[in-house]
Amino acid sequence: MLNRRSFLNQSSLLSLSPFIPGFLSQTAHASKASKDDRILVVIQLDGGNDGLNTVIPFADEIYAKYRDKLRIDKKEIIKLNDSLGLHPGMKDVGKLFDNNQLAIVPGVGYPNPNRSHFRSMAIWHSARLDPTDHTGQGWIGRACDQQQKSGNATPDAVFVGDSTIPAAIIGRRTNSIALNKEEEFMLVSNLAAPDKPVSGDDLQSFVQSTVNSSYTAAKQFAESTKNRSFDKGGYPNYRLARKLHLISRIIRLNSGTRIFYVSQPGYDTHSMQKNTHARLLAEFSRSLKAFLVDIKKAGFSDRIMVMAFSEFGRRVKENASVGTDHGTSGPVFIAGEMVNAGVLSKYPSLEDLQDGDLKSTIDFRSIYTSLLTDWLNIDATVPLGGAFKSLRVVS
Repeated sequence: MLNRRSFLNQSSLLSLSPFIPGFLSQTAHASKASKDDRILVVIQLDGGNDGLNTVIPFADEIYAKYRDKLRIDKKEIIKLNDSLGLHPGMKDVGKLFDNNQLAIVPGVGYPNPNRSHFRSMAIWHSARLDPTDHTGQGWIGRACDQQQKSGNATPDAVFVGDSTIPAAIIGRRTNSIALNKEEEFMLVSNLAAPDKPVSGDDLQSFVQSTVNSSYTAAKQFAESTKNRSFDKGGYPNYRLARKLHLISRIIRLNSGTRIFYVSQPGYDTHSMQKNTHARLLAEFSRSLKAFLVDIKKAGFSDRIMVMAFSEFGRRVKENASVGTDHGTSGPVFIAGEMVNAGVLSKYPSLEDLQDGDLKSTIDFRSIYTSLLTDWLNIDATVPLGGAFKSLRVVS
């Protein structure tokens, strides 16, 4: 017999109504969510970012040899130290670095790198190298599986975007949902509230009450849009910025969700790369800075850590189409007030290449290990399929 308990165990609001985000019901009971839970936001740079022109080894003369038309002028580079600098489009990220809110990890990769978008992303998502282990579950999803609590309707992970939920946040029991834009909340808030429950039917009363809570929370979200005081973070008009803005507003609802995931497409720059890459990095840089400023104003800055990665870097030598082809290792960015700021790994040698690619100097699972254990306080062994030496990215 279906009762309240079995309903909680077997159903979600999403199954009741596809246009009512299930976690909103939990936000109506925000006191149940722990305010001390730390949050991880992942930004996926889709397509394979050209790490060599993102974190630039400007002091190495070999850089100019490989990058004739795509070379970034040394005078324009945002200097990090005497040998490395950022692309000039990343001024805001440079400010985060100067303010000790950014860790840069160059040369991140894995053994026997794969230049296929699909295969390499599957490796990053699953934290597994063997294709037979790419079962659709990911490192974050497996981590959330270990934190499951009976009867908890709050989503463990929220993907903001209009594509398929990334495998990284899918687990066996993890509740991951996808949202696209603010209008989905506003639609709910504008609908008429459901009728009153029929008296004497406990389950129906419970379901009705839960749905009513969703409407209440949606209306609270809608009301929050009238208070623009928290919008002074100055989000630029980029798609990535709008996604991060929506994440910020969900975080403010204190729903209890600890994982947020978003992607920025366009990094597969095989031809005429220079302007496209500059635009993408500027959008990423300005959006990330705006998000962190906004979060700080909201009082959540000590609870937020952001990781940005791409499935691989590009080849060292530019191609004949003034672009770059699929490579191997690349930089990872970790941002937030609690980050162990600085350049945290050795930059790959431009003299000692592997089939024209940068050799990785650190395994990406070392970063995952620190994020899981030091930030989210979750044992990383099971999600990553083994123990990996941690690169301390949390201060």
